[in-house]
Amino acid sequence: MKILLLGSGGLLGGYLAKAFTTPGNRLSALTHGEADITDAGKLDRLFGDTWDVVINAAAVCDFDACERDPQRTTRVNRDAPLDLARRCAASGSLFVQYSSDYIFDGTGNKPLTEQDGPSPLSVYGHQKADLEKLVPAVCPRSLVLRLSWLYGVGGKTFMSTMPDLFKAQDSLRTAAGKKGSCLYAADGAFWTRRLVEAGETGLFNLVNDGETSWEEFARECLQQMQVLALAPASRRIEEVPYEELGPGWRKRPRYSCLDTAKLARALPPGPRPWREALAEFLAEWKSVAAHRLV
Repeated sequence: MKILLLGSGGLLGGYLAKAFTTPGNRLSALTHGEADITDAGKLDRLFGDTWDVVINAAAVCDFDACERDPQRTTRVNRDAPLDLARRCAASGSLFVQYSSDYIFDGTGNKPLTEQDGPSPLSVYGHQKADLEKLVPAVCPRSLVLRLSWLYGVGGKTFMSTMPDLFKAQDSLRTAAGKKGSCLYAADGAFWTRRLVEAGETGLFNLVNDGETSWEEFARECLQQMQVLALAPASRRIEEVPYEELGPGWRKRPRYSCLDTAKLARALPPGPRPWREALAEFLAEWKSVAAHRLV
């Protein structure tokens, strides 16, 4: 397959570049600096070539930045992906786009399926909800993959930096009472490749199996690090009730667990449990940390 990957410098993009570097694939992985998805002239030149698959991993994922500057971030998070979808429809390419659990308002109490309608609270949530609705209409041959709580080595998300924080600090302060699903970026890239290779289209929830919370993830991360002798036993977790985090948190869904049954039916057995994925993340983090010391 001839594949164009946009946003390869980001957390998920880096893992995608590794996952799609396989025999039989011809991958062009471009960072934001190499190909800004809002630059129509650059896209004209790129789409002068023919691609079997176009994957868009470029996005503004900073929640507060989206609230502060909805016009600029909507260009990146909604308008540019829709332009890519139109180009893919015209060229016959499969288009892969990522969505988010932030399309939900968090008022439910059972895992959300691909059939559950959006009710976003935030600018970022509205941007992603628009993509879920409009991308398939613009480009029927598309995959929209809904992610949640993405983490991985080199990432800037809270879960990504947790091992470094436990290593450096006596205690870790985390929100308590927010439930959802998490996704190790390596698994996100793996299942993206599996879905593309299987010829699947449509909307899929893509997260590791099982629900968790930030405080539970933190406790499990610390416990696994202590077993691996990566963090002293004296480290503490300070849980801050969700209600005390300030008004900005009201725009984040309090409950956003995603059901992965559809993905498991398409590609059995589906994603592995989140604790198993966390263990592999910590092994990768340990390896990278060891290389930094050499």
